[in-house]
Amino acid sequence: MALAALGLAAKTSALTRADIRLDEHLATLRTPVFTLVAKAATLAAQAEVGLVAAVVVPAALWLLRRRRDALLTGCLMVGALAIAFAVKTLVAEHRPPKRLWAIPPDNAMSFPSGHTTVAAAVALLLGMLVRGRLRPLATAAGVIFAGVVASARMYLGVHYLLDVVGGCLAAVSAALLVSGFLDLPRIRRGLEDVGTPAAGRHHAGRTPRIPAGRR
Repeated sequence: MALAALGLAAKTSALTRADIRLDEHLATLRTPVFTLVAKAATLAAQAEVGLVAAVVVPAALWLLRRRRDALLTGCLMVGALAIAFAVKTLVAEHRPPKRLWAIPPDNAMSFPSGHTTVAAAVALLLGMLVRGRLRPLATAAGVIFAGVVASARMYLGVHYLLDVVGGCLAAVSAALLVSGFLDLPRIRRGLEDVGTPAAGRHHAGRTPRIPAGRR
């Protein structure tokens, strides 16, 4: 509900005027190279990319017997996109003025940014899935990716500042919900049982019989 409230606040005239001024300033910084990078960032964080990642990455993790991580990845990505879509439909904020567009937007609704939602979800997953010494590097790479995508959407004139903030919050909301669900004792035990061979589960639950002569 906090995300929806932020979206409704973003529709107020005062915040809209401030957001338009920021987008107008970013438009003055456009160069062919920056625009190319911004378009590439947009392509890398499309909803379709997120949905493909929500299938391919969990499948690979499942084969590696990382059951919880597989479910976390799929549910977080799909959940983040679902939250973003629901709030986008509820808030129904208009896009920035057409004169600021460097590319045509995907749809007429602006808050929250779906591309930023995907990028923020990727950043969160990198920090949660990568282990050991590479975790700080993976986390930094994810944060940079999310920051570039968020900046690109404003630079291209198709989103406001609060739109990209909302996209990040949608991903964080999904991460909190999914992580909390997967950490429930019954769910955690179920995932552990899935990764244990049937024979092992059978013997683990059986009390060893002691011969009568040794009692």
